[in-house]
Amino acid sequence: MSHKDWRVRIEDMLEAIERITRYVDGMNTAAFVADPRTQDAVLRNLEVLGEAAKRIPSPIQHRHPDVPWSRITDMRNILVHEYHSVDPAIILDAARGDLPPLVGALKAILTEHD
Repeated sequence: MSHKDWRVRIEDMLEAIERITRYVDGMNTAAFVADPRTQDAVLRNLEVLGEAAKRIPSPIQHRHPDVPWSRITDMRNILVHEYHSVDPAIILDAARGDLPPLVGALKAILTEHD
């Protein structure tokens, strides 16, 4: 994979996080649970996030252990393969608590490897 290719994946990750953040902005758990369209949009972008993370070369991942690469890809695998057991409240918690801190780390990777 070329230098440009993995950087595009980081940009995809940032875009997915931005979309998720925008989709859940102002929603409480009850509203999210009652809104299957927003759930679908969030789940799709979590899948994109995980797929893109999986495509980041190992040397880059090892240089940036502050990004929980395996947790991100594991979440994608659960969403795709264990979709029937996904709890919307947990998804919303992850969207609000786990994703925003990734933005700075991912942007730093792009800056460092520019």
